[in-house]
Amino acid sequence: MDIKQYDLVVIGGGPGGYVAAIRAAQLGMKTVVIEKEKLGGTCLNVGCIPTKTLFQSAEIVQDIRNAAKYGIHAELRDVDFAAVMKRKDQVVAQLVSGVTYLMKKNKIDVIKGEVYFQKAKQVVDVETGTAYEGKYILICTGTENSVPPVAGINGVNIGDSTQLLSMTSLPKSVVIMGGGVIGCELAHILHSFGSEVTVIEMLDKLINNMDSSCSEQVKKQFLADGIHAMTGTRVIGIADTQEGRKNISCESNGTVKSITADYVLVATGRKPGTASLKLKEAGIYTEKGFIQVNDYMETSVPGVYAAGDVTGKTALAHAASEGGVVAVEHMVGGVRKADFRNVPKVIFIQPEIASAGMTEQEAKSAGYDVITGMFDLSGNGKSVAMGKNNGFVKVVAEKENHQILGFHMAGSSASEMVTLFTSLLEMEAVLEEVEYTTYPHPAVSEAVKEACLDALGIALNK
Repeated sequence: MDIKQYDLVVIGGGPGGYVAAIRAAQLGMKTVVIEKEKLGGTCLNVGCIPTKTLFQSAEIVQDIRNAAKYGIHAELRDVDFAAVMKRKDQVVAQLVSGVTYLMKKNKIDVIKGEVYFQKAKQVVDVETGTAYEGKYILICTGTENSVPPVAGINGVNIGDSTQLLSMTSLPKSVVIMGGGVIGCELAHILHSFGSEVTVIEMLDKLINNMDSSCSEQVKKQFLADGIHAMTGTRVIGIADTQEGRKNISCESNGTVKSITADYVLVATGRKPGTASLKLKEAGIYTEKGFIQVNDYMETSVPGVYAAGDVTGKTALAHAASEGGVVAVEHMVGGVRKADFRNVPKVIFIQPEIASAGMTEQEAKSAGYDVITGMFDLSGNGKSVAMGKNNGFVKVVAEKENHQILGFHMAGSSASEMVTLFTSLLEMEAVLEEVEYTTYPHPAVSEAVKEACLDALGIALNK
């Protein structure tokens, strides 16, 4: 058997893997990245980047449709969906090329292949039989789309987000199974392009992992936009109609109804990408397929680490990168721990949704005596001037010492504003520190200060 030796073997070339590999190279480690598909992983190829590229096209469509309210008369002739998708592919290709360049620049070997563990520090390529042995191993294999056990779900014109992103024609009507981040983002995009969209969510609210104020905002906006959202509802079967469409049967509180659509998008969740790794051969402990790690991202086997979605901690690309860097630095004696408490979350719909830290519900469940502050963007000068004042900023804080526990926002620039939220949380800021800071005017960020003032009972513009 051909055995190749490295200081670090990284399995998976997504945001967790390739960023960790670069950091390892900077620290002088001889590193190889083994990726079974394309560098950049799910995020770059069939996740974050392509969907945000489509989101940008959807935003332009919305701006044209709403131009009259700004005194500009424009007409949207049509959406060239094939051209939109072509641009998406070009953006992805450009960024994948950039990652490839970074691998070469940092003298990191890249192997295209699928591997499994033969023993703790050794993996074998399924096709070539080549073994890769490392002083350290870092597993960053992410997650895969999960398909629920629903009758008829494997039929034609039914697909997951990966398959949807390869389509060249826009379906006239779509039923989306799942009202989480992926389902809601694609609902907004497809509706903006002209599809009739229905979202079916089994839980009682959309984006269930966010603060209830954000969930309510999304459902309210979907209703205003004409996106049908059915919460507390589960799909029980899918069948073909005589016209070649899909008939989706669903149940809510014992009542069964049917919906007809041209396409069904399955966005009901993801599962860990560990099935083919043979982790038991290496003695690596998992729970429900997710690799269990400590604060340094080390698994139950010393010298073997895991980062990103495959650990089940938080399914976000930026968290994967951070975890990968923490793991590599620990390999060379670093003592920094991975802390995902304040990792920012963003949902790219209209208006954008973003949060960091605890939700109000989480803070109360953790035993905090909570106070909250809310400021509506209808009272924010910049938001009103932009014509994008449908949203809010909410702060969650501890009642006694006023330490900020979480921020939640719906509104324009929320995806950028969340960095401010994260910084304040990491600094363990209290409400008064925001109160005594001068914010620019006019700016959307003023709503952050107003929300904190509201929590203190001294809001100035509410």
